[in-house]
Amino acid sequence: MAADKSMAGPQPIERPRQIAELSPDQLVAAILRLTMEISVLRDRLATHEALLAEHGVSSEAIDAFQPSAEEQKRRAAARLGLIEGVMKDLS
Repeated sequence: MAADKSMAGPQPIERPRQIAELSPDQLVAAILRLTMEISVLRDRLATHEALLAEHGVSSEAIDAFQPSAEEQKRRAAARLGLIEGVMKDLS
């Protein structure tokens, strides 16, 4: 029995309503929010990297870091806040 070739490759999916009805202003607002977040993160990361190098913290130590449960919760809350902000811009 031959495979159904009509199912090969990506299949079209219906876009969620909030994306299908997105206005250009909403898209720009979401892109600007994310761009500002990235800009702030780049500045903070550069500061942290400079301070760590100044104090002799190796990149291996950074890669091996395991956040505590409390820190994981804080990060998850921050991530959720960012996602909610972007979704607000899109709705």
